[in-house]
Amino acid sequence: MMLSRGPRYNESVRGGFWRGALVALAASLVSLVLAAPARADEQFDVGPSPVLNVNVGRGQVTIQTWDRPQILISSAQPTDVRHLTPDQVDPRIPKQMQMQSHRIQTEHGPVTLDAEPFVLPELSGSSHDAILAQGDGRMTIMVPRGTAMVIAHMRAGHLTINDYRGVFVTHVRAAEISLNNVGGTGYVESLRGRVVATDSSFDRLRVRTATGDMLFQRCTSQQIQANSVYGSIVYDNGSFQPGLARFESEHGNVALGVRGNAQIGAHSGAGHVVSSFDDAHVQGDPATKQATVGGGGPVVTATSKNGSVYLYSGSMDEHPHVRQELSGSIQLPIRENPPPRPLPRPDRPPM
Repeated sequence: MMLSRGPRYNESVRGGFWRGALVALAASLVSLVLAAPARADEQFDVGPSPVLNVNVGRGQVTIQTWDRPQILISSAQPTDVRHLTPDQVDPRIPKQMQMQSHRIQTEHGPVTLDAEPFVLPELSGSSHDAILAQGDGRMTIMVPRGTAMVIAHMRAGHLTINDYRGVFVTHVRAAEISLNNVGGTGYVESLRGRVVATDSSFDRLRVRTATGDMLFQRCTSQQIQANSVYGSIVYDNGSFQPGLARFESEHGNVALGVRGNAQIGAHSGAGHVVSSFDDAHVQGDPATKQATVGGGGPVVTATSKNGSVYLYSGSMDEHPHVRQELSGSIQLPIRENPPPRPLPRPDRPPM
C-alpha cells in the first residue's frame, strides 16, 4: 500500500515500474516524507491487524507470520521504513484496486496484460496500522498472524509468503512468487516469473502471468481465475469448494489433477484434451471434453488455445505419462511431499 508522497519515494515510483494500480492506492492516502533508513533489524508495535506494503527492486523477500503484535524487518541492507497510524490509514482504504495494463517484450513478440479492477473484501480487524518498507537485497519480515493485508512489489528475485491468511496483492516483473500455506483473497501477477502455491486454501484468487508458469500443489479453491499468455498452468492434487474455477493459457498447456468432486469442461484449440481419471464420467471428442468427477460438484473450466489440456485424478505422481508430457513445458515438482520448512526462532526470524 503506497500511502505517501515523500519526494524520494515518488521520484522512483513515477519514473519506473511501480507506477500503476498500486499508485492509485497511494494517491488515496496521506502524504508523509520517508523515514531514515532502518537498521538491519527494526521492530514496530502495530497491533493485531496491520497492513504491510513492501517494495523491493531486486532481492529475496520472505514474509512470515508469528504470534506477536509487532512487525519485525530484518534486512541485509538499510531499508526505508515508515509506520502509519490507524487514523492515517483506515479512512483511506479503497474498496477496489485498479490494476494497470502492462506490456513486455518476449521472444515471441510483445505481450500485453490488460488493465482490470480487483474488488477488495472487507479487511479483518477494526483498526489498521501500516508499515511501508522499501529497499533491495535479502529481507525477512515477520508480521502478526492476523495481519489484514499484505501488498508486495518486486522487480526481480524471489518473493515468498508463508503461513498467512488475509488479503494479499503481489505484483512482480521478473521474480518468482511462492505462496506456502496461504489462504484468503488475493491478486497475484508476475510478468516473467513463475507462481507456485503449495498447501494453500483460497476464498478468491486472481492470478495472471505473461510468460511465467503456474504450479498449484495440494491447494483448495472456492473461486479462482488463472490466466497466462505463454505460461503453462498445473493444478496438481487439488480440490474445489462450491464456486467457480477457470484456468486458461493462450499458448501453454493446462493440467488439472483433481481430488474430490468437480464438474469439468475442457477445451483445446490447437492441441488435444487427455483424460486420465480413475473414477469419472467423461464424454466429448479429442479437443473438447466434459468430466463429472465424484458425482459432480464445483464448476471448473480448463482451456488452452494453442496447447493441450490434461485431466487426471489426484497427483501426477500417479500418472507418469502426464508428468512426462508436461516436463518439457513447465518445471515440475520433483516429489509430492517436500521436506518441511524450518520454523523461525522465536526471538529472531531466519535470514
